[in-house]
Amino acid sequence: MTRPAHVQALLDDITARFSSGFREGPAGWRTVGREAEYPVVMSDGTAAEVAALWAPLRDLCAQQGIDLALKKEGDLIVALVGERFTYFSEVGRGTIEVLTGPRQDLWQIAEDHEFAMAILLRACRALGFSVLGYGIQPLTPATGRFMLPKVRYGVLLASIGDPWLWFTLTASDQVHASIARDEVVPLSNIANMLAPVTVGLCANSPVFGGLPSGFMSSREGKMGEIHAGDHRHGMTRDRLADLPALVEDLARHPCLMEIRHIDGQDHHVIADGPFTSWLEQHGQTWQQSGRQDPFTAFLLHEHYIWNSARARSNHGTLEMRAACQQPWTEPDCSGRSHHMAASALGVAMVAAGAEIQAWFDDCLGAHAWPTMRAWHHRVLREGLAAPEPVEGLYDAVLTRCEQALADRGRGEEELLRPARHRLETRQNPAQRALAAFEEDGVDGLVAAARIAG
Repeated sequence: MTRPAHVQALLDDITARFSSGFREGPAGWRTVGREAEYPVVMSDGTAAEVAALWAPLRDLCAQQGIDLALKKEGDLIVALVGERFTYFSEVGRGTIEVLTGPRQDLWQIAEDHEFAMAILLRACRALGFSVLGYGIQPLTPATGRFMLPKVRYGVLLASIGDPWLWFTLTASDQVHASIARDEVVPLSNIANMLAPVTVGLCANSPVFGGLPSGFMSSREGKMGEIHAGDHRHGMTRDRLADLPALVEDLARHPCLMEIRHIDGQDHHVIADGPFTSWLEQHGQTWQQSGRQDPFTAFLLHEHYIWNSARARSNHGTLEMRAACQQPWTEPDCSGRSHHMAASALGVAMVAAGAEIQAWFDDCLGAHAWPTMRAWHHRVLREGLAAPEPVEGLYDAVLTRCEQALADRGRGEEELLRPARHRLETRQNPAQRALAAFEEDGVDGLVAAARIAG
């Protein structure tokens, strides 16, 4: 069926505005940023209430001359915002997110992150809480009661159903790297195809609800249940050709939520059908009213599509999402800032993207995408034990990542030592967490994952 002309015109405008968020010309120096989520637990391993931390965090920062602005939604405190770092409340009441960046390199991110974490750990100790270098709440189940009462979260729960509640438990370690406009599609493609490599090296959520889940990365495995047939989470459906195809792919997804003007106010409500249908019904009206344009509606829509790599127009970055939160230290592994392993891997994959793609083209050619998708399913459950589809795949990717960081000239390749050590020992964080659980239950897992400070 032919698409109405006004819908195509709106999609063309959205594509132009989306692409304008990325700089033109050569990529240049890549800045980086980190969004690190952490489970916070009580002494028995059940989830703590992060809301109890806002006052002590603000006081501790004030004692060091750091002013954090209080951000609220109605009466609900949702963040403490600062220039150097921000503490943010996530979907679950027991998860806190530490935001840092953009910065010039990974070492600057590490320095700011460690400073913010030192304050967080002090605040937690005073309340008897612990912060875990782990990718999911280990004991508390996913329930609506445990969801932070933001209005849009309630709408998403009504729209998606119970699979949305996995977001109340999970803790990812996401990194952003700046990219140029002509890199958006090729780097999105290779980064999504590399999702199983990230999971294999950085999985860290094998136990939740007090039991082994059958996954090495429960957060990726279980959240893949969200609109699974639409490939809304994890690897994208397929390789994309260009920016119009990328926007088209995002617009084909069901629109989970929209904003409607009711009784003089804007309200988040459940949407119906793909975003293209929303454009057909409401796009022109919104554009003509001047109250809110269709591009704003598109950004709301695509924010709730969680592929392993996402181009973020509002930041001009590629966001890497497949890693669980990392352990704070690595046993028998030299180096500093071990918690930066996933961030270093993500930035390196972006920096080495073209070289990695060339290697895959030589080895797998047209079969690369289905091969990596099939492997992804195995890696979610087996981690590094899943046989590589091409012998030496991990090493080939990691070697190119190490070189890409070395080429930046700031010694950031040191931050990949944990990833290299995991590959050499065939032991990722999930395997070590599972071993701690098997030896001493949730108490053993929490003790192993607890961040000291």
